[in-house]
Amino acid sequence: MKKFDFSKFTGKGLAIAVFVCLLAVGGAGIYSYSKVQDSLDNALMSSDDNSYPVENPVAQITVTTAPVTKISSSPEDEIPILVDNPGVSETAPATDVNATIQEVLPTDAACIRPVSGEIINGFSNGELVKSKTLNVWKTHDGIDIIAANGENVKSMTAGVISEIYIDQLMGVTVVIDHGNGLFGYYSNLATDVPLSEGDTVSAGSVIGIVGGTADAEISEDPHLHFALKKNNAWIDPAALLSDSGS
Repeated sequence: MKKFDFSKFTGKGLAIAVFVCLLAVGGAGIYSYSKVQDSLDNALMSSDDNSYPVENPVAQITVTTAPVTKISSSPEDEIPILVDNPGVSETAPATDVNATIQEVLPTDAACIRPVSGEIINGFSNGELVKSKTLNVWKTHDGIDIIAANGENVKSMTAGVISEIYIDQLMGVTVVIDHGNGLFGYYSNLATDVPLSEGDTVSAGSVIGIVGGTADAEISEDPHLHFALKKNNAWIDPAALLSDSGS
């Protein structure tokens, strides 16, 4: 290969020759850089996920949230409304109770008050009432009968123990199947229930004692929370207890 002889150039000629060479070298470098950059861009754009590669990808983490009680806002004074309650407080279709004891209870069934005190909070029949403890608007699906902690709680009529459980809001609860589609919910009891599911009780049988376990009503005076369902609809227990003995 014949070498290029710079000795033939002097003065301005040499300067021009050097400039031309530098220009050629720079242009070649720019061209090479552009080709390399285009190749990298094409490689990145043709990847399966159209994203830049990561040397150490982080493992995907799935976050699971626990269910929460639904709260909505009351249009009147912005006090929340509790619209989803577990257990005995679960909202069920309410029904007007104008029936006699004989129409609700099995024929000739005796009926007594579970505790002897006065009713301090009545049945709301599906209407929203403000909870003193929770400071929310919610239905009150039973009645609260004042009673001292430790006072005996009696079965309203004869029946069979259907369930015994601890409700999230209403505390220790005994459910009695009183027959004829009627179920009694005796709540806010102490934890030492002397019976088991499947046991048979008579009217007046002691099924537990008042215990103050209902967190949703802890601000109230000591009481029994007593609720009734007839054919899966909440009814007013006071309608049956108004003329009953103790």
